[in-house]
Amino acid sequence: MKSVSEIKSLRRIFFLLVITITISLAGVFVYIYADTRNDRINDLGYTVSVIKEYYELSFRQWELSLLSVGNRLAEIESIEEKAAFATEALKTYERELLAFGFARPDGQILVFSGRPLTDSLPHLMQSEKTRRSFDLARKGDGISVGECYYTALAGDWVIPLRVPIRDENGNLLAVNTTGVDYSSIVEDLKRFGFNENYQIHLINKSFGTTQILYPLPKEKYESILGRDSLSYHLEDGQEERLNEDLLLFSCINPVNNEASIVISTDISPVNHQLVVSVPKAFIASEVFDRIKFVGSAYIGLLAIFLFLYTYLKGNLEKSIDKLKTERANLKSIIESTSDLIGLFDTNKKLVEFNRAFKISAKLTDGMNLQKGMNILKEIKHKDQVSHFNELFNKALKGEKFQVEIVYPGPKGDLNFKCKYTPVFNGDRVVGITFFAEDVTEIRDYQKQLELLNKNLESKVLDRTKELKAKNKELEMGYEKLQATQQQLIRAEKMASLGILSSGIGHEINNPLNFIKHGALALKERLLTQNSYEVYDEYFNAIEEGVRRASQIVNGLSHFSRSGKTMDEVCDVHEILQNSLTLLANRFRKKDIEIRSYYHAENSIVKGNEGKLHQVFTNIITNAEQAIVESGFVEISTKNEKKAIIIKISDSGIGMSKGEIAKMTDPFFTTKDPGEGTGLGMFISQMIIDEHNGEMKVQSIKGEGTTFEVILKNK
Repeated sequence: MKSVSEIKSLRRIFFLLVITITISLAGVFVYIYADTRNDRINDLGYTVSVIKEYYELSFRQWELSLLSVGNRLAEIESIEEKAAFATEALKTYERELLAFGFARPDGQILVFSGRPLTDSLPHLMQSEKTRRSFDLARKGDGISVGECYYTALAGDWVIPLRVPIRDENGNLLAVNTTGVDYSSIVEDLKRFGFNENYQIHLINKSFGTTQILYPLPKEKYESILGRDSLSYHLEDGQEERLNEDLLLFSCINPVNNEASIVISTDISPVNHQLVVSVPKAFIASEVFDRIKFVGSAYIGLLAIFLFLYTYLKGNLEKSIDKLKTERANLKSIIESTSDLIGLFDTNKKLVEFNRAFKISAKLTDGMNLQKGMNILKEIKHKDQVSHFNELFNKALKGEKFQVEIVYPGPKGDLNFKCKYTPVFNGDRVVGITFFAEDVTEIRDYQKQLELLNKNLESKVLDRTKELKAKNKELEMGYEKLQATQQQLIRAEKMASLGILSSGIGHEINNPLNFIKHGALALKERLLTQNSYEVYDEYFNAIEEGVRRASQIVNGLSHFSRSGKTMDEVCDVHEILQNSLTLLANRFRKKDIEIRSYYHAENSIVKGNEGKLHQVFTNIITNAEQAIVESGFVEISTKNEKKAIIIKISDSGIGMSKGEIAKMTDPFFTTKDPGEGTGLGMFISQMIIDEHNGEMKVQSIKGEGTTFEVILKNK
């Protein structure tokens, strides 16, 4: 049954690790999504800012060009001279502007592309689109941008620009007009190298029409450019202003009907709105690409854990099978001898015995031996009890000795040669082995030999040899029993949690070192490229994560120490801090404040460091579990009478007097089924007793609990 329990315990540990890593992975996925989304929003905002600056500078440059040329044309009286000047001026700006059109206040163009007025030159009041933009220019003081339209003269789509020319009194003299090739603007946007998944939409707010939409297939120019612009409606009714210029919101893109993230801004000098959007599906694909890497690492980690679990389970099963075989062999050896063999615990109760011991007890005292029996209370000859008590107490003090006793039998006194051997677990006595050889016959022979003459010396020598051989056989059996006991202890050690914990700690430390050295190498590389400041906060985050993970692994190594000596030098403050490190994540989840007041000047005690870790981790864990949502855990230490007093208080739900009374009983728990074994405080009390310490508890239901642990200083 014990071996089955050990395998189940190993399985529970494995699945707990898998669940813990899975939960952590979910948190990593949430972080990846948020980080990817923020990166994309930042890049989107950068794109909007760049395009806005490009348009504002371009419109300002075009305005200055139109003003310069227009003022000079207004000064020239002759139409022919105006045409000649316009022709020369166009050569200067022909890479940016298509033509110059100098128009009277009534809309009639006087000079167009350097040509003088003829009947073929257009009148800006004849077309609805040109009339609206011309009226806007006549009423304004700066550049006005008309609606995008297709012109056969240029063979392309054109964005018209108009600037009023006024005298020093503000009277309108003329309107200088030109146009920008739509294709040249598209080429400029291509050269910027923006993300191909971004959609750039420039809206003319003066007329509510689409001025620019990039990217856009040419076959769709007719249906979109210069048409009424589609509205961007908020998806969830919420918007976020990134700064005084940029507005962030989510919506269904009216152009492609895709759920998108949008950033918009106004280009105030020309009353335009710039809208740049990216599909949410593209962000989701980026998140998926990053998650695939993390998922692969997770699967690899699971494979390692599965291998460790399979390996440890196989070794455990082999050790258990070997132990069963050795126990069977030991049982056979014990039963085959005629000597009395018994194993007693520290309470002098019978744990194991052989058939010879059972028969002898039945013959001498009429007892039916049973496991768990205190045979000293069942002895018929009460005058022998005090002597046996003295022998047992001597062995319990750790002394190994032999003694010969005379015990009344049914046919006279019996002589037994008894060997008492204490059984140690570390430096602590956990039981006594009792070997009794019936030497009654030997003693009778010795008495007869004293009466025999010297002629019988040869027979005595022969018999003595037989007895020595028999003694040697018993001593060999005893030595084999001792060897078997040592193998049993080693097999149990192999199955302990310490091996698993230290193995996992080692496996975690390796990838931590890879991360740390990889980050250092990348940091040095970036330093040579003068790019370190940009990524400084990320390196700090990596270093902090490695430091915190190393602290947790270091605390786990202390907690999993499996030494059984009680002579270790233990620093109580360090043990308390390691326990807090292991439980830090639980405190953060519940918003629990840790208050530490280490006033003890001498925090050193003599004992077992691993076991003391287990005690304080159990107490602090109970304190954390007693706090429902938020609260505090206070830990204080002080020295008093050559001892250190550790107090651990919490603001949790507290315990009743009945619960306090049962707290250290084995298997007593107030937790729901499956959440606790009821052994934590039972084991903690045993460990404190082993350290000759003391544990006190004070608790008020609904207010909290205070544990006080007293340990002697070294």
